[in-house]
Amino acid sequence: MIHKVAGWFRGYLLIRVNGYGSRRFVNLCRNHGIDLWLIRYDDNEDVLYCRIFLNDFYKLRPIARKCRVRPVVIDRNGFPFVIKEMEKRLSFFTGVIVFFCILFFLASRIWGISIEGQSFHTKESLLKYLNGHDVYGGMAVKDVNCSGIREDMRHSFDDISWVSVELKGSKIFIKLKEAQLINKEKKKEKPASLVAGDAGVVVSIVTGKGTAKVRAGDKVKKNNVLISGLDEIIGDGDELVKKRHVRAEGKVVIESVKKYEDKLNESYSKKEYTGKNKYLYNINLFGKNVFFYNPLNHLETYKKCDIIREGGQILSKLSLRFPVYFWRQCFAEVKYTSAKYSDKEAKQLLSERFEYYLDKQKQSGYKIISARLYVEKTNEGYAAFSNVKMQKEQNKYRKINEVKEGNKQNGDNGNSSGDTN
Repeated sequence: MIHKVAGWFRGYLLIRVNGYGSRRFVNLCRNHGIDLWLIRYDDNEDVLYCRIFLNDFYKLRPIARKCRVRPVVIDRNGFPFVIKEMEKRLSFFTGVIVFFCILFFLASRIWGISIEGQSFHTKESLLKYLNGHDVYGGMAVKDVNCSGIREDMRHSFDDISWVSVELKGSKIFIKLKEAQLINKEKKKEKPASLVAGDAGVVVSIVTGKGTAKVRAGDKVKKNNVLISGLDEIIGDGDELVKKRHVRAEGKVVIESVKKYEDKLNESYSKKEYTGKNKYLYNINLFGKNVFFYNPLNHLETYKKCDIIREGGQILSKLSLRFPVYFWRQCFAEVKYTSAKYSDKEAKQLLSERFEYYLDKQKQSGYKIISARLYVEKTNEGYAAFSNVKMQKEQNKYRKINEVKEGNKQNGDNGNSSGDTN
């Protein structure tokens, strides 16, 4: 066993010794400290077989001359011969070594962050937060502090009540629960009156705090007081007992009509793509830009063109710090020709603009009651108009000037000109 293990690392040979002096050859080898093992003698062929260390084989020449024998190598085994074999296939074994090195490096890094349980916070915003705290895809596994990540998230987000951080292999698993914050301390608001943000007709009014100054069906102008912040307390006999300043509360819905107008010239410049495209490729590696393009195509030959850029960070879902970006820029040649809108095209374009206007009004809190678009042909092109009937719950406030509160001015109870929402 010792010869087998030591022989493999030192390298050993299987040799054949021919000649009548083979027995004397074995004795002289032992006298000179040369190890021979697994000795076997073949009487039929008068040949001796044995194993010998590689470095001892070069010491056999004087002994072989004395015994008049000839050692012949039959087989070679051991680490030195493996190295020589590897030198013949150096590229293959280098690739194997590099592969295992890369595998070891990747296994020691974080290559995924899973986040579950969020509803208000998006996964992208949480990943950016973690990236800002040096928790990202590609970081070393040994640098991951699960308890530290958990405590940082608990302290940074007041609406996260529970966080669990677990490391499994090369991935971090984060589970969280969001709590609905209840603000017990109400913000102290200054006294104010609810005023009309639009001119129109009051559809409905429900008063919570303050004194109502209008009723359903009344016509109001913009900035007229709807609910006054001066709350009057009436006692027995309809006597005024006390006045106090409050922030008016209530629900007042006003219906208004807004005029919509739009114009469109009949003639316009029509953009068309010629089909001639040129491409420029850009690779950003560790902040360094490298560009690739066909030098035979001169980008300056296009008088007018659209530049279309596609690409971004590679493997962004794997790591926000991956240092490789790739973009492809397309230079598409365009030309402009004079054209005229047909009646159908003009109506469709004006209708699209009108729909966009209605969407903006809805986003502002208006409820569309009726809206019909009229399109007419004019000398210059087309004109569109409409009377849009809409309703909105009023939320405009005006601060109360307490000094002038006792004097009524234009039905607004002496309100100052400061408006709040």
